[in-house]
Amino acid sequence: MEFTHREFAADVLVIGAGGAGTRAAIEAHERGVSVMIVAKGGFPSGCTPNAGGIMQAPIDPGDSADIYFEDVIEGGARVNDQRLVRIFTSEARDRALDLDRFGTPFMKQEGKFLVVGGAGTSRNRLLPVTELYGSAWISGLVNEVKRRGIKILEGIMITRLLTDKGKIVGATGINVSTGEFLVFNAKTIVLATGGAGQLYGLTTNPPDVTGDGYALAYRAGAELTDMEFIQFRACIVHPPGLRGQPPPADGMPGRGGRFYNALGERYMKKYDPVHAEEVTRDLIAIRAQIEIREGRGTVHGGVYNDLSGLPEEMWPLFSKFREACKAEGIDPSWQPVEWAPGVHHFMGGVRINEKCETNISGLFAAGEVEGGIHGANRIGGNALTETQVFGARAGRFAAEKALSVSMPEANKTQIEEERNRILEIYLRDTGVDALEIRTEVQGIMEKYIGVIRNAEELQKAINELLRIREEKLPQLCTGKVKSVENLGKALEVINFVDVGEMVARAALMRTESRGAHYREDYPQQDDEMWLKNIIIHLETVEMKLKILPLQTI
Repeated sequence: MEFTHREFAADVLVIGAGGAGTRAAIEAHERGVSVMIVAKGGFPSGCTPNAGGIMQAPIDPGDSADIYFEDVIEGGARVNDQRLVRIFTSEARDRALDLDRFGTPFMKQEGKFLVVGGAGTSRNRLLPVTELYGSAWISGLVNEVKRRGIKILEGIMITRLLTDKGKIVGATGINVSTGEFLVFNAKTIVLATGGAGQLYGLTTNPPDVTGDGYALAYRAGAELTDMEFIQFRACIVHPPGLRGQPPPADGMPGRGGRFYNALGERYMKKYDPVHAEEVTRDLIAIRAQIEIREGRGTVHGGVYNDLSGLPEEMWPLFSKFREACKAEGIDPSWQPVEWAPGVHHFMGGVRINEKCETNISGLFAAGEVEGGIHGANRIGGNALTETQVFGARAGRFAAEKALSVSMPEANKTQIEEERNRILEIYLRDTGVDALEIRTEVQGIMEKYIGVIRNAEELQKAINELLRIREEKLPQLCTGKVKSVENLGKALEVINFVDVGEMVARAALMRTESRGAHYREDYPQQDDEMWLKNIIIHLETVEMKLKILPLQTI
């Protein structure tokens, strides 16, 4: 490995190359500053290129930003940051029109957006693109970034945010192909690194979504909020070749899709005879997990999704899914797939204000890495809208800040500390394999901090994570094969432990059930005590939590 040192500079450094990162870069570039996108994978990467291809925006004449606002607040069980939600619902329409202008192929009828309904929406508000579950949705953003000539570095894992006197001055990273150590000088940084789905063994998220942004921000001194709220959604567990892939539109509730347990019972009608499957994702996940845990799951640990009721004219929209199933020997038009709740989205994240600023001067955040918008549960389609509304705002305000300051000097002490930390892990010949720790942390998260939670198991999770931190992380090594790729995996598991502890501590503190956070020892929603947010920050070397009142308008 060449552990050489190389430096870059940009007015605005965007970390992440999904929907939020690309939109932030476009907006910053529009304001005349130099912009650089750093992608951990290729370009584009993250969850957006694999997303369902449907966003929400109040475009229909019978809809409005005010109606949308109420839907988002209600869907989030009323612990959303209302300031952010007001911005979100007010600017969603304009951001959808931007995408249309960039060339995103929205489905249209007679030149107008096709607008459809979905769970948790009181109006038709979902805007599908022509190819669902593919790269069509992000294609307009990719084309616009390339048209503008914005500089992109691919295959770079950011390992530390550099600060000086409480202000952002840059970042360090490694090239995950060559091992080259990189230093980025920047006036401002936009974090757009997505969530942490790989913290769990079953997830819809791609392999590079490992919670890096949460850990980077936390270690730099940023506050995080709502980390107890994790959205689980239908994830295929059989056939094995499709493991982790979501069935179309959460199994197509309301369009002919039905859920059955291993006894052949349409179990959702037991919980809600009126709405059955047509409920929000949190309820779909919780009820499926109850069936599985109480012994009514399939032999593969899931429940059945029957799509035979889906109208034939809808199948062309999901042709790739149907072809993938047939390659596994299943025709989903008449044979069910099996799914279980898998991690899909982190509602919590880095705490921001209306300008996407964190509590660290010069650090902005957008997309899934930030928290507060969705509250306790996210309505389907709002993740992509979030990337555009807050990606644009983060890019705008990061650029404005960059125009008002000079390029800071790099913190040479922090740079040398980080270089030595990474080199020590790489050069360690014996120790604890990163893959072993990764598998162990995933097991802890799935066993103790899954869909259904209780105090005893959450405390066990905290104890186990602390044990790993104290006993295994000091001996962390790349494993039997010393490679740059394995070095990246080793750095990721350090992030796993930090983020896992955040989730566990916040989930233990919130002694109620709300949205996607279900405590079987506190099964009721407690508005008197818990219309509040849990804030996490690092104090010296200790994780601290505090409770703050809701941000209302």
